[in-house]
Amino acid sequence: MKKVFSLLLICLPLTFLAVSCHEEEDPIVKTTPYSKYKGPWSGSYSGGDSGIIEFSIKDDGSIIGTIESDNFPESDMSLKGKVTIEGEINIRILYLNQIDWGGFVGNITESSGSGTWINTSAGNITGTWVAGK
Repeated sequence: MKKVFSLLLICLPLTFLAVSCHEEEDPIVKTTPYSKYKGPWSGSYSGGDSGIIEFSIKDDGSIIGTIESDNFPESDMSLKGKVTIEGEINIRILYLNQIDWGGFVGNITESSGSGTWINTSAGNITGTWVAGK
């Protein structure tokens, strides 16, 4: 009986040591319905004005970005919006981060997007846009 007890005292700590040395697997990657759109995007727009747009889509589908206008190079404009799970995009053009000057609407896939835009502060000028990751 003493041999069994002694063997048990030796084997039990070795068992715990073997279990505690198990290598952990990769952590779970957080995915959301917007994960396929997430990340930095850049593109251009043309029509009544032209320029460059850059925006980033976050885990919750929210969008923030910048816009550089060829016709209004000194304007302090930014972009703020949302993408739906289906890829419908609605981005507002904000002057000084608060005054709504119009926006971009359209659709995106996992790697590209396109649509139309309007600037209501400049006489409702319009055009098209394209962007990609």
